[in-house]
Amino acid sequence: MRALVWDGTDLHVDSTVEVRPPGPGEVAVDITMAGLCHSDLSPMEGRIPQPTPAILGHEAVGVVAAAGPGADVPLGQRVVLTVLRRCGECRHCRGGRANLCPASGRPVASPFSRGGDLVHQFVRLGAFAERIVVAREQVIAMPAEIPDPVAAMLGCATVTAFGAVEDRARLRAGESVLVTGAGGIGLNVVLAARTAGAERIVVVDRNPAKERIARTCGATDFIVPNDPSGIAPAVRELVPGGVDAAFECAGHTGLLDAAIRSLAGGGRVVVVGLPPTGATLALEVRELFHDKSLLGCRMGSVDPHRKLPDLAGRVLRGELDLTPLVSAVVPMESAERLVDDLRNGRIDRGFLRFGSTS
Repeated sequence: MRALVWDGTDLHVDSTVEVRPPGPGEVAVDITMAGLCHSDLSPMEGRIPQPTPAILGHEAVGVVAAAGPGADVPLGQRVVLTVLRRCGECRHCRGGRANLCPASGRPVASPFSRGGDLVHQFVRLGAFAERIVVAREQVIAMPAEIPDPVAAMLGCATVTAFGAVEDRARLRAGESVLVTGAGGIGLNVVLAARTAGAERIVVVDRNPAKERIARTCGATDFIVPNDPSGIAPAVRELVPGGVDAAFECAGHTGLLDAAIRSLAGGGRVVVVGLPPTGATLALEVRELFHDKSLLGCRMGSVDPHRKLPDLAGRVLRGELDLTPLVSAVVPMESAERLVDDLRNGRIDRGFLRFGSTS
């Protein structure tokens, strides 16, 4: 089969990759479309460790092609993927916090090989391939009426953002919001904040071209910072007293510090972006006085098997429109161009086509 292989220096189409059949509790999925997320660039840029050769990608939609023993998924079922594996039995799973299930972090054997040698599977998915094999718990049914780019985005950027806003920060109508980073996840956070009834939504991004799409999604204000140290004063000038909730979506510790300094009393910062491995924060602890909170957030802090169907329902009812974020759909052979566009801020969310699309 064909797959996009990252060998440490180059991302290229390789037609010699093999994928084994699904084992017990596993399914094989034929990928139709995959989104390119900044997290996929992190191993390419050395921000997180990743053995090579590897198949990257984790935000995707496809069709179930085969099921192993005990995997009760109908063949032909359209599904989106999630990086979260769950056991269904631990206290976190029973309590609706499947994102904290220990099974999600356990290493699994990659199903990919090439010439008899191992090809690694990024974050237990490796979605940049024509076919992948994952655990049954990593696939979630998706209605056929939802277009492929939107369906793929629901599985990562959208569920992460809406979970961060609605479930982690518990944003209330009338509150004020700061969003640092207007990439795919940051823009989904803006949509989620608008949906929740935020009165003021301040977006920060170093790329002034992002202002148009940010305002389309619901931003009321847009700041292009010269330096992170100037963000908090600028935010407080727009929102006297500070914001009620801030979402750091760029994985940048300087922006995280600025977000903390932008909080009002009782405010909370949610860490949504993925920082480089080993990144630290020099936090002035007094900044958290007056009931301020610093909250971690993994994949929206939700159970995707509950949150994704809810989000899909909103899309079908016309309550949520993600199409403005779909800025490029290209064949897998154009992956390097899409990567360059993402790095240079020319796209909001780009997608790779692996098969027929809706």
